[in-house]
Amino acid sequence: MIVQITLTRNELFLIKEMLPLWQRYADAFVFMVDRSDDGTLEFLEENKDKYNILSVLTTGVTENAPPIESEIRQRLFDEAFKHSGNIICLDTDEYLDGTLTKEQLEIILDANKDTLIHAQWIQYTNINEIRVDGPWGFNFKDRIGSYSKPTKFKSAQMHSEHLPVPEKQGTIDASRIFIAHLQWLDKKAVAIKQYYWKIVDYVNRTQFGVDTIPASAYDASVNNFNWQCKTFDFPLKVSYDVYSKQPLENNYKYNYIKTSVKKFNIPNLNDWNMGIH
Repeated sequence: MIVQITLTRNELFLIKEMLPLWQRYADAFVFMVDRSDDGTLEFLEENKDKYNILSVLTTGVTENAPPIESEIRQRLFDEAFKHSGNIICLDTDEYLDGTLTKEQLEIILDANKDTLIHAQWIQYTNINEIRVDGPWGFNFKDRIGSYSKPTKFKSAQMHSEHLPVPEKQGTIDASRIFIAHLQWLDKKAVAIKQYYWKIVDYVNRTQFGVDTIPASAYDASVNNFNWQCKTFDFPLKVSYDVYSKQPLENNYKYNYIKTSVKKFNIPNLNDWNMGIH
């Protein structure tokens, strides 16, 4: 059995689109819901039988202190490990695709115990186009693992690994299986997302002394929207305008930006002239 684990926050509009796609490679699910008020928790609880959702956990995090991400992911992993050592971890804006079947993936995992498998991170910009400039043309991420025993995460306040690192690591060719990432589908949505992380880092650094990623790293990732794209053999499996289904006022990242800018008197950290700040 393959169990998928997902940490999510206020992205019910995406979860409803992704669950049928996630079922291609996952037999069951464990979710961790973080501070959501959009009905995510209720939806997952109500649909446990339909999607074989084994557990719905909550982070218990408040806004008074930054969470330790690796501890949250450890709880998520440990819950899934109760049911299977074959575990995939996907963010709400990711799904697996390729020519590999679930049965074939399970055979690979069963034959490679205690191995973390990195898959290529494919960045969709349209139905059959992907982003390939900078690091986005050839980038692998830790999303698939096989575990025969409990395994601990390396401690990380933010930007933790998605799965703990066991004894061995490997890769699978992108023609067989890859991670489809939706981040770059909508320029306004990605600008809000990347600017959100600038604000989160600013608050964590100035208010709590957390070591964070410099804002310039997010500028580099956006590259002022001067992207190089190419056609891709695997068409996008969700609607390319999926982000327009969430009203801006329901976007917790946007609301966090607005609240934090006022609360902490944050200067414009470069919002790429998108009017976010």
